[in-house]
Amino acid sequence: MENTYRHTVTWDDTHQIVRIFGHGVADAREAEFLILETERMAKEHGNGLKILLDLSQITKTTSEGRKIMTKATGHPSVYKLTMVGASTIMRTVSNFISAAAGQSNAMHFKTEREALKWLGEE
Repeated sequence: MENTYRHTVTWDDTHQIVRIFGHGVADAREAEFLILETERMAKEHGNGLKILLDLSQITKTTSEGRKIMTKATGHPSVYKLTMVGASTIMRTVSNFISAAAGQSNAMHFKTEREALKWLGEE
């Protein structure tokens, strides 16, 4: 079966992190996909996942997508979450999602380099 999701989730073996690249609209279907992929990554690589979320290609979010993303962001396997490439509006939305999820270990960075440095810190 062909993957018809716009978002992609991959394991970065070099940095030992999950990379999520968002594309287009972050709706309920895409958010559910991210929950399933987070659970899959936790099974493959253990809990305590460090995630780099690239928001540069997200054009908008739906209210149902935001509700489900709150569950994904607050997933118990997520240890650290960093977001890069977000517009001011997307930063505001993602800050709301992180706060609603109770995710206190989430940060925004302008560059991937800064994000990777923070993810590597203990």
